[in-house]
Amino acid sequence: MSSRTVEWRHIAFFYVTACGLFWIPFFGSTLAAEGAGAAAWRTIFGIMGPYSPLVAALLTRLLIAREGLRDAHLGFRRVRRHFWLLAVALPFFWNGIQDVAQVIFGFAEVQWAELPRGLYRVPINLFGGLLIFIGEEFGWRSYLLEKLRPLGRWRALAISGVLWSAWHMPLLVLPNGIYGAGKDAAGAAAAALVFILLGFIIGWLYLESGSVWPCVLLHSFNNLISLELFREAWSQKLEPSLFQSSLMALGPILLVWAALFLGGRFGTESKVRP
Repeated sequence: MSSRTVEWRHIAFFYVTACGLFWIPFFGSTLAAEGAGAAAWRTIFGIMGPYSPLVAALLTRLLIAREGLRDAHLGFRRVRRHFWLLAVALPFFWNGIQDVAQVIFGFAEVQWAELPRGLYRVPINLFGGLLIFIGEEFGWRSYLLEKLRPLGRWRALAISGVLWSAWHMPLLVLPNGIYGAGKDAAGAAAAALVFILLGFIIGWLYLESGSVWPCVLLHSFNNLISLELFREAWSQKLEPSLFQSSLMALGPILLVWAALFLGGRFGTESKVRP
């Protein structure tokens, strides 16, 4: 555990700013519906939403705390190869199992002959994902988790995971949420749990690798490549509810979480200096 203390005022400023920059344009687009201002609100949300944690972290580091980027862990040359491999393999593992479950339960079907047609998206989506998800990872892992490390690994991962999940809540509970939510309270609760467990795993990768970049890579594969790679071969027969989709995602992510938990990975402090 580090000898540093947790600067709760700085963390509060970061979190309120990150949520404000994310939620305000999202609620604006919700309230505007299809009115004259809807397109403008959606544009603001599309630009600011993914980068709200990055902007909040930079404001906190540079203007409020005046500490610079000395503990942001932006290097990547010393990251061991197996962390890069995990960053690629884990999203394919849990998304692959979720896709198989959709096929088994009749939600979708796969045209296997069309699978190779989506391979061209790998470099395109990977590059795009790295540009997009540095916004979240620089905020939630490189700032928030880093600043919570004096609490000990378990509590730091738990708090950062819960706060990251709560940041997503408008997307889970409002009708225009990108996760197809609405009034599905059980689905929103299950999805929130998925986010918390996923936050544990990404946070563990950050602490173990000593760099934010494997987290950005994992996030990119999870949200872009794993969802779009096989689009030509994927036929959605029946759209699962948010609850059903969350349950299918929860199983494999919980399996990875349990493996790390039983291995003591969440409770042992990393050798990487804070």
